[in-house]
Amino acid sequence: MDADVIVVGAGPAGSAAAAQLAHAGHDVLLIDKVAFPRDKTCGDAITPRGVRALQHLGAFESIAARAHRLDGASLVSPSGLTLRVSFNDVLRDWPPFALVLPRVQMDDLLLAFALSKGARFMGECRVVGLFETSGGAGVIARQGPEDRPVAWSARAVVLAVGAHMGLLQQAGLLRETPPVISAARAYWQNVDGDPDNLCFYFDRRLPLGYAWLFPTGPRHANIGLGVFPGSPARQGQSTPALLADFVRHYPPLRERLQRAGPVGPTRAFPIRADFPPPRLTQNRFLLVGEACGLVNPVTGEGIDLALESGLIAAESIHHALKARASASAPFERYEQALRRRFSAYFRELRWLRNIVMRRRPLEILIDRSSRRPDLLAVITRLSLGLISPRVAFSPRVWRDLLF
Repeated sequence: MDADVIVVGAGPAGSAAAAQLAHAGHDVLLIDKVAFPRDKTCGDAITPRGVRALQHLGAFESIAARAHRLDGASLVSPSGLTLRVSFNDVLRDWPPFALVLPRVQMDDLLLAFALSKGARFMGECRVVGLFETSGGAGVIARQGPEDRPVAWSARAVVLAVGAHMGLLQQAGLLRETPPVISAARAYWQNVDGDPDNLCFYFDRRLPLGYAWLFPTGPRHANIGLGVFPGSPARQGQSTPALLADFVRHYPPLRERLQRAGPVGPTRAFPIRADFPPPRLTQNRFLLVGEACGLVNPVTGEGIDLALESGLIAAESIHHALKARASASAPFERYEQALRRRFSAYFRELRWLRNIVMRRRPLEILIDRSSRRPDLLAVITRLSLGLISPRVAFSPRVWRDLLF
């Protein structure tokens, strides 16, 4: 074996798994198709749930030192009603803040953290195939500018390849291409307005979707939008074109961007939110993060769940390798843990999305929440993924909404 564990993909899920396994004393080879630092198209927001995961991992201090801290959120309804919430007022037993840090910096810091724990890193290494060995598994890759063929084997392989589904389909881990959230984002400078809140915009131009403005600093922001499968907004217009049109014609955004300008191009990206897929594991291969659809299907947030799944995977693999368990043992434990934690949660989130992400329900929800602090606290914790979505179907919530 060339390592105890090979991790393919050095995003949040892969680096979290590699750091935890290396810290536990395992020989970990972390590989990625590009050299670091590298950009990754994303909304860049780390929710309080993601902050907690960083604290558990031990990487919070290095990330927080570079990130922009946000203490609340603003939601603008389709009619223009604005709802503001302070995280300190509504969050219980969770960090009362979010962080925003461009992924080009955050992922590089997480990789450095994994290396500090003893993991090895191989960049510019594009995995093109997977194979099984007696008591292990391996990867076939093309390495460096010369595209040199290489192969490595290990006792377990973690696949943290995000929304890049070709390798998973080739290996039989993904039989059909799942529907995705279509998103686009751009960075802007000289942005006016409140730099301390995550801002979400809902409008008739974005049925089954929303736009965001996440400050990355006092005068800089990540601005983007996402539209869900089945949205009429996806027909006939690319997501970058949709974002450009929205920025030009949406008054709340136009007001904040009067003196602002974009920094770099607008980039489109797909978001997988189809958890659970039919397969989370196969022999000694294991999927983490967005590679198994672990992205909130209402908000499109995936950094927090990526970190969590990386930690769960590392714990499961560590126990199996330590016990010298059979080939399937590490993944039976991992699959059970992931399905137990997230299957019902995702099913309920999709029910909630189908009910709430429409113009009239959004108007009612934002209007009622602005006048009822208890309802505001519930909605905020739901949106941040901090409580079960089934709370939204409780009699108390419906009473607050209807009366």
